[in-house]
Amino acid sequence: MKIFVFLITCLCGIYASNAQYDPGAVNYGLVAIKSIGLEDEVGLGARVEYAFNCYTTFIGEYNRSFTLDDSTYEGHNELALGVNLILFNWYPTTITAGIGYAGNDSSLFKEIEDEAFLGFRTGSFNHGAQIKIRALHQLSRYVHIFGEFNLKSLGRRYDTFLIGFSYDFYGK
Repeated sequence: MKIFVFLITCLCGIYASNAQYDPGAVNYGLVAIKSIGLEDEVGLGARVEYAFNCYTTFIGEYNRSFTLDDSTYEGHNELALGVNLILFNWYPTTITAGIGYAGNDSSLFKEIEDEAFLGFRTGSFNHGAQIKIRALHQLSRYVHIFGEFNLKSLGRRYDTFLIGFSYDFYGK
């Protein structure tokens, strides 16, 4: 049994050595967004990621959501800052999770503010937290694709699913 545990530990160490990004890497990415809360809302976004080390990535993102129908709702802008850590790593695929801040300028938040778990307004901007779960797959040394689910404390209406890619600029 001890030999089995030792082998599993060694294998996990080998896989973990191929982490999501190299330390110091700066990544730029584009995403397509589907809102969970509104059936006809989609969006586009851009992000910058910085890999502090092999296991920790800081993410800054801007997303623009809009509706596909002719409603009077024009969509909203969203800014988010967060940190992701590796949960599982099966090179070249990595599963990460993280937490962070999410803020938007949605005018609909006034109507659902009481339903938000953790959210508040300052002027016309809404503030809350988010939890991220991401599956990241390395296509080449520089290109990664990912799928990501964001659960936001502002209410289910703002939860999103993203598909995107990032380009890895190595920091070394």
